[in-house]
Order: sequence, then structure tokens, then C-alpha cells
Amino acid sequence: MTIEFHLRVHPGEDLRRFETTPVFWADTPPPRAWDVPVRPTDSAFLIRQGAEGLEAVVRRWWLVPAFHKGPLLAWKTLCANAEIESLETSPIFREAYASRRALVPLTSFVVYEEPPGWRKGQPKRRWEATWTPTGPADKVRYFAAVWDRAETADGTLESFAIVTGPAGADLAGLQDSEPAVLTLAQGLDWLKLDGPGKAGLVTQTPAGTYNLEEAPRDAVMSRELRRSL
Repeated sequence: MTIEFHLRVHPGEDLRRFETTPVFWADTPPPRAWDVPVRPTDSAFLIRQGAEGLEAVVRRWWLVPAFHKGPLLAWKTLCANAEIESLETSPIFREAYASRRALVPLTSFVVYEEPPGWRKGQPKRRWEATWTPTGPADKVRYFAAVWDRAETADGTLESFAIVTGPAGADLAGLQDSEPAVLTLAQGLDWLKLDGPGKAGLVTQTPAGTYNLEEAPRDAVMSRELRRSL
């Protein structure tokens, strides 16, 4: 599963990469130090189809589906990630997959490994996954994501989940899944509701796709992050 990621560029710099497809910046990016990872329930920015073209907005990571009408804290199902196998069948994700897709920019993501003899409650090894860019524009890639809007008892909430699938060669020894990470061209195809959809996503990536560097676990963790480990 994906439980942390980084975006170590200014959002405006990322949007300039959409040279042939203009993006309207609808929200102010959340203030965040570049070395602080984005974690479940944090706000992050995503790119989606708006009324007049592509728009960039800031939304909550951890999807709450439209059918949830109670208080926000009453939704306890872990929905930071959406498994690719269940996109078309899960009551939580199928409507979002059919009509509300998005891209989440990133420059790296984090995976955790259980060391030999690990027991619940003990720390895991933390690895940051990056790639070797093919050019300046490839420093940023994009999670395939789905988003939804819920009219909760606490007000309207828009939130998203990152699509994950079986782990490829680089990550298989660390965890069972990996996120669907796309180039800009692949991401624009993902946004097309009449496009290839999940058939165009690749998660079981070949060896050498990612560079892994061990990064010590932060001392302070959110309650949601602890639950997800």
C-alpha cells in the first residue's frame, strides 16, 4: 500500500509541464516543507477534469464515498488506496472510477519493510522510491487516482484515493502492492473516461524501474498512519 509520498517541486513548476494541455489552478497549494511527506488525511493537490478543462485543486487524501452521510470521523474504512482489481466492483470506488479520475503529482513515494523477526508494534524499515528521469519533465510523475464528493454531517468533503496493484520486481520483497505511477502522457490517457482506464495502468513494473534508498522513519506519526502500517 502507499502511505506516504513527496512532491519536492513547487506546484506552479509542475503545472508548466502541461504545455499542450492548459491547467487552471483553482486552489492555493497547502503550505508544506519540501522534506515533509504527504500522509493519509493530509491535503494534497490533484489534477482533474473541470467544467472548462483540466483544473488543479487541493483535496484530502483518504477517500470518503458519496454514500457516507454521517460524521467524517465515523468513516473508518481505510481508503487511502484503491486496489486496481476492485475499481469496477467496489461500492466505494466504482462510481468514482467511472466518472471521477484524477492525477496526483509526486517526486517519490515511501514503502515499509518488515525486518526479519518483526512483530506488531515494532518499527519497520522505511524506503523512499524514486526513478531515474528520462528528461527534465520526468522529474515529476503522477499517481492514478479517483476522487469523490460526500455530503457528510460535518459538511461537503472532496477526497481521493491512489490506485494500487500487485508489486513489481523492485518492491515485491518489501510489500505486496505498488502504486500506479504514470508519466504525463499516460496520466492524460487515464483522465479520459473513454480511454484505456485501468487496462492502461502498470503496477507490476520490471526490475530497475525504481531506485530505493533507506530513509529513517519519522518520530511523529499520525493516528491514521499508525493504523495503516
